Amino acid sequence: MVCLTTNSVLASSQSVKIQRDDGITLNANLSKNLKNDSVYMIVHGTRGFKTMEIIKSLEQRILIEGHDVLSINLSYGINNRNDSFLSCDIKHTHSEHESVREIINWYEYLLSKNYTKISLVGHSRGGFNILQAAELINNSDLELHMLAPIVDTYNGTRDYYTTEHNLPYDQIIQNNDEYIISERYPSINFLFCENAQVSSNTFRSYLDFSENRNKYPFTFSILKLLNESNNNISIYSGSSDEILFDSYKMFESIDKRNLTQYIIEDADHFFRDIFLDDVIDLMFD
Repeated sequence: MVCLTTNSVLASSQSVKIQRDDGITLNANLSKNLKNDSVYMIVHGTRGFKTMEIIKSLEQRILIEGHDVLSINLSYGINNRNDSFLSCDIKHTHSEHESVREIINWYEYLLSKNYTKISLVGHSRGGFNILQAAELINNSDLELHMLAPIVDTYNGTRDYYTTEHNLPYDQIIQNNDEYIISERYPSINFLFCENAQVSSNTFRSYLDFSENRNKYPFTFSILKLLNESNNNISIYSGSSDEILFDSYKMFESIDKRNLTQYIIEDADHFFRDIFLDDVIDLMFD
């Protein structure tokens, strides 16, 4: 257990574990101020982990502001997954639906610890995931902070896979057949992995934006979910995002009182250098 001083308040950090219904162990880091009832859960982005630079920096800065922090590892179906990027060189059979449910598992864990104020923070794909989770939790008191969230859409995803990979996107998402995509079609890029071995079910769980209401919120794009959400949401985007480029401009079409977008000039996708301080200043303004 590590102890540090923040705002003259003694704080401690410890590893915590819970289990999914199927027995897979989930792990996280919980940093606590004494007698605090406010906590921020941080969710990493694509194939990431809880001790990567941006997540650790967020954890430390939020703790300094006087709040408890839970930084989680999404398991991707791996028991007690360690702190490293999910390898590209695997057979991808994990499910984004399970990742979202794991966020809900951790939310329920925080409730069991008697926190009265819970906020969700997500970076990149983690920003999308906390929004999906919040729609299922259905608690309008949850505050969401989304850093450089992905902005995938039905048309953009379909056109990319159809044009760049000669993949019949609509055909894949409209049926329930289970197979490895590269065994039927040309190899594809998936979650920033080239020539990935991806199951069709995994592909659907991440990239089906068909707006099938029976599978809400998993088949809805981030723009659709933002339009439907009743939570107070803050979006932080970098004008020099080298991964999402200027896709953050798509959020400007949403005019809702519960949604605030901040554009941080010159910040990249990971808010390196001084730009994460700007995010924290806005988060706790």
